[in-house]
Amino acid sequence: MADPRDKALQDYRKKLLEHKEIDGRLKELREQLKELTKQYEKSENDLKALQSVGQIVGEVLKQLTEEKFIVKATNGPRYVVGCRRQFPFINKGGETTVSGKYFSLIHYIKPSI
Repeated sequence: MADPRDKALQDYRKKLLEHKEIDGRLKELREQLKELTKQYEKSENDLKALQSVGQIVGEVLKQLTEEKFIVKATNGPRYVVGCRRQFPFINKGGETTVSGKYFSLIHYIKPSI
């Protein structure tokens, strides 16, 4: 017959292992939550940029100089727009938001796959 003390120790070890497994799963889920939160905040910022009053969404057609680009707006017309030097990489065909007041690039919209 098994000693009640040995049985209690076995149950305790079993519960410790279960706790470690659950703790590991919890850690993974928290990491996933952080990633999803980061993606959500980024998409919210992109949406706010698109919904700002006076901004036009357009596609970069050609780079004229280091700070000037030709952008075709989604509603048709083409604009020569300025760009600050600190602006991240801008590729031909990339989408941007353009300030309707100053005609300068505001945000670069990364392509979604």
